[in-house]
Amino acid sequence: MSDTSSHNTSQERPVILISGIASNFDAQWRRHGWVAKLEAAGRTVIGVDLPGHGASKDAVGRDAADLVLDEAAKHGSVDGIGFSAGAWALLLAASEQPTLFARIAVLGAADLLLTGDMHTEAMNRPLIAALRSPAETTDNPMVTLLRTVIADADNDPEGVAGYLASSKRFVTVEGLSSIKAMALVIDGGADETGQSELVSRTIPHGERVTIEGANHFEIPNTARCLDVAVSFINKAD
Repeated sequence: MSDTSSHNTSQERPVILISGIASNFDAQWRRHGWVAKLEAAGRTVIGVDLPGHGASKDAVGRDAADLVLDEAAKHGSVDGIGFSAGAWALLLAASEQPTLFARIAVLGAADLLLTGDMHTEAMNRPLIAALRSPAETTDNPMVTLLRTVIADADNDPEGVAGYLASSKRFVTVEGLSSIKAMALVIDGGADETGQSELVSRTIPHGERVTIEGANHFEIPNTARCLDVAVSFINKAD
C-alpha cells in the first residue's frame, strides 16, 4: 500500500477528472461515458475545467494545477484522470503535493511537450491570435479542430485563448520523479505530438498503455482507453 492511500480506501477517494484544451467536463467526460462508468463503480466524481473553460471560465490567470490542488486538499487523498493539458495539470499537482494523490491516469501527455517547450505562450502565439481573430481560419487544421471542440463544448474562444496566453507552471522531469501516486500513462499510437515513453519511465510507479491507431484527440474517446483507465483507478489498494 502506498503512503497516499493510507488516508482512505480507493472506494472512499473521489476521482477528479480534468479535461483538455477547448473542452470541458460535460463534453469530455460525461458525454463519453467516463462519469457513468466511475459512478457505477461507486466512485464520487469531481470535474475540474481548465481556466477559461466551462465552470472555470472566470479563472483565467489561475494555474490549472492550483484548481486541481484546491479540490484535492478538500479530501486529503484523491485519484485523478486528466487528458492533454489536463493531464499536465494533474502531473504538476501530483508532483507538488504528492501525498494528496493515490492513483492517477494521464492521457495524451506526450514527451514532446516536456522536452520541446510546446506548452509556452511563445509556441502558442499563432494559435492564440487565430482564436482571437474574427476571421475564420481555413489554412490551419489545428485552429479548425480547436474551434470545433470549443463550439461542441459551448466554450468561449476568448477564454481558451486567454488560457493559452497566460503564464503557467509546468512539471519538470525532476518533478515527475517525485510523484508518489500509482500512475497509468496512456498515449495514442497515432498521436501527432508523439508518445509518452519518458513520462511513464520517469514516474516511479508508472506504467504505460498505448492505444494503437488513436490520434491525440481520439485517445479519451476510445472504449479501450475508458476501460483501461477506469479499471486502473478502481484497483483495490
